[in-house]
Amino acid sequence: MTTEKKMAIAFNHLINFNNFKLQTILKNFSSLEKAYYASDLELYKLPWRKKIIETFLNNRKKIKIEKIIKEIEEQKIMVSYIKEDSYPELLRNIYDPPPILYYWGDLKIDWNKSLSVIGSRHPSSYGQRVVKNIITELSDSGLNIISGLAIGIDSLAHEESLLNNLKTIAVLGSGLGQEVIHPKSNRRLVREIIDNQGLVVSEFSPRTPPWPQNFPQRNRIIAGLSNKTLVIEAGEKSGSLITSKLALEEGRDVLTIVGDIFSLNSKGTNELAKNGAIIVNQAEDILNLFNIDSKKLFQKSTTKIKTENKIEEKIIELLKKEKKNIEEIIAELQENISEILTAINSLEIKGYIKDLGGKNYVLR
Repeated sequence: MTTEKKMAIAFNHLINFNNFKLQTILKNFSSLEKAYYASDLELYKLPWRKKIIETFLNNRKKIKIEKIIKEIEEQKIMVSYIKEDSYPELLRNIYDPPPILYYWGDLKIDWNKSLSVIGSRHPSSYGQRVVKNIITELSDSGLNIISGLAIGIDSLAHEESLLNNLKTIAVLGSGLGQEVIHPKSNRRLVREIIDNQGLVVSEFSPRTPPWPQNFPQRNRIIAGLSNKTLVIEAGEKSGSLITSKLALEEGRDVLTIVGDIFSLNSKGTNELAKNGAIIVNQAEDILNLFNIDSKKLFQKSTTKIKTENKIEEKIIELLKKEKKNIEEIIAELQENISEILTAINSLEIKGYIKDLGGKNYVLR
């Protein structure tokens, strides 16, 4: 690890170390190391608030840089400094990129194929269905699904991505320390994301608690890493609207799902549509915006299927439209139940369909 990166980690540990502070340090001291060990008098020349400099000076006396680095390494946390090639270019180009990214996973991602999926923490059954259907249809597209790990649409987006073999990226509003990851109920989900070649990212020093002010700050990273942002259900004052506003300011596409005009969860998304966001109704709309040949993709998933009887054919046709539960398949086919179960088992063995859990089936 370079000395400059160590110094960036140290600054990030002691103060709210943003791009403005980084640039003013480099302008006045030429390196982070010189600034870190500068005298009180020299530091007070920086164009920072006096209280921030006092905080830095007080905290500098209490820490040992090598101890901080050791703790990060013990937790197997990787670090990317903004001047390194590993740092995502899309994020580097935003107005206020974080100087440091802490992460688990692999940053080598085609960020031009990144789609953030965000929305309400209290989604309706409609919103949940939209997430499941769209992400299921994006399976095999090569898109990377980004969200914020929050309860609701965010968690569902991560979970559905894992079920459908899509790489997913979680951006946290806390540090990556096991004791502070928020919400606690999603700590298992974090492990699943990492185990499935996904990515978990934070700009906050590992022990940083999930302070409320962290989340609007976190939202700019979600927007910054995303080529396009899809908003699924959002109230009038939803944090998702902050993310979409930041995406628009960076010249990125914002996509929205319109909803029931009487639903509070649709107030934000419908307003986005009125103000020029791109309205999408299905996964095909999203694929076209990414210049991915949706017809070729969907054809690829179905042309290889060779059924052995009419019941298998009917099951495949049902699943071309959307995910189906076993009870829905039985009700819609109105065939002998034993024969339906045999056909489903056969299609699973041949790898044509997949059980997402709870006997919910999709085409592979």
